[in-house]
Amino acid sequence: MGIILISLVLLAAVACAVEFNPEGSTLPWTPVVEGVLAVVLIGTADGPVEPLLIYLVVPPVVAGLRHGWVTTVNTSLACGAAMIGAWATMNSLERDGAAIQASMPWLVFGLGAGMLAVWQSRSVREMETTQAPYAAAHHLVAQLHTLTQQLPVGLDSVTAARALNEAARKAVSAERSAVILKIGKDTFESLVIDGPVTAADEKMASICAWTGRPRQGKGLVALPLRVGDHCFGVLLLGRTSTWSKAELADLQVIADTQAVRLDTALLFDDVRSFATSEERNRLARDIHDGVAQEIVSLGYLADEIAETSVDPATRQMADDLRAEITRVVSELRFSIFDLRHDLDEASSVSGALAEYVREVSHQSGMRVHLLFDERGPRLPPRVEQELLRIGQEAIGNVRKHARAINLWVTLASDGKCVRLVIEDDGVGAAGARPGHYGMHTMRERAERIDANFTITPRPDGGTVVTVQSRNNSAITEGPSDDHTRPAHR
Repeated sequence: MGIILISLVLLAAVACAVEFNPEGSTLPWTPVVEGVLAVVLIGTADGPVEPLLIYLVVPPVVAGLRHGWVTTVNTSLACGAAMIGAWATMNSLERDGAAIQASMPWLVFGLGAGMLAVWQSRSVREMETTQAPYAAAHHLVAQLHTLTQQLPVGLDSVTAARALNEAARKAVSAERSAVILKIGKDTFESLVIDGPVTAADEKMASICAWTGRPRQGKGLVALPLRVGDHCFGVLLLGRTSTWSKAELADLQVIADTQAVRLDTALLFDDVRSFATSEERNRLARDIHDGVAQEIVSLGYLADEIAETSVDPATRQMADDLRAEITRVVSELRFSIFDLRHDLDEASSVSGALAEYVREVSHQSGMRVHLLFDERGPRLPPRVEQELLRIGQEAIGNVRKHARAINLWVTLASDGKCVRLVIEDDGVGAAGARPGHYGMHTMRERAERIDANFTITPRPDGGTVVTVQSRNNSAITEGPSDDHTRPAHR
């Protein structure tokens, strides 16, 4: 019995070694061979081996856990065939086959346990399949959280693009430079522009992006930004003098080194945009289902006090309270609209702003004047998103604080540069207030799209908020702004 026990232990160890595979692939014949060998060892042994018969359950259970019901049935059938063969051999040799006969219940029990293992493992695998995307996302987000705390530049695409631009200009003397991204089939976005970029420069950059190879012209070089075989952008540098081979080699090393950081930041921007949209919708739901409903119920209570009270002063205070509750509920409903209002694929920033100011006009009674002058291709989604948020904040400030009668919204764009002007004829004196970060946030958003943000008094009273691309030679203040003067209150 001791020799049989040692043999079974060695058999189990060999089977475990064969089954263990870090890459996840399995060998379905392993439990079959293990079961047959176990039956042969037990069936041909001399002496009592009944305590070892429980091992016959192991191969079908392993087959059920690792390979499914087909391998489980095959293992049990192979073990049964081996048992019959051993029993026939024992009879032909006129030896006692009691161990073979005693193993029959264990083989049947092993088949049942193996099928239960199949059902259990299938349930586990289905659950793992359902949770696999979330588990992978959790793993990646956990890694990303750790990395963002260690990176010197962080995961902001504009910051990463500026770091790339500064590193390239520091390595060589360039008179102009740009970091251009390929965001569509024939669409490009200039993430950073330092100096004038001509149409010829853009053409060379587009050829470089499509071919994924460096391009060089008269004092101009375009280097692909690549991660593996994927080219997602171009580093463009220009000057009057020519480039040496050593300078080009140094620039390509800088581009390859910084490209991974920039592409990671772009991917993180998409994740952050999705998360921000989800959070805005969650806040809107919480406000609607929570505090807004409770404040509405307070309005009913104020109405009941006004109806039941006989004291004129109490009824007047209840009416005043009801009016204030109505105002707060209106503000909450507008906040819900503000949170849910967003760009979609069919609507440009001008359409989104037009929808927003119509709602503002309906809520506040202001007269709204729109002037949109859009030429060329649609602005990049990132620029449109930031412009919409700046416009929402500025228009919201007018609605809440300016006490204005007229609101003017002007948007001019040529597909590359943009100018957004929001004017009102209110009380003016707009500026940052302690504990309020709207102005600071708008300035940060303008910085992210390489634009200047200014707040100035309006000559005829009120405030002018302007967002204008820094490299904006084609779009400047002109006759299109004359419609806002004069204003009559």
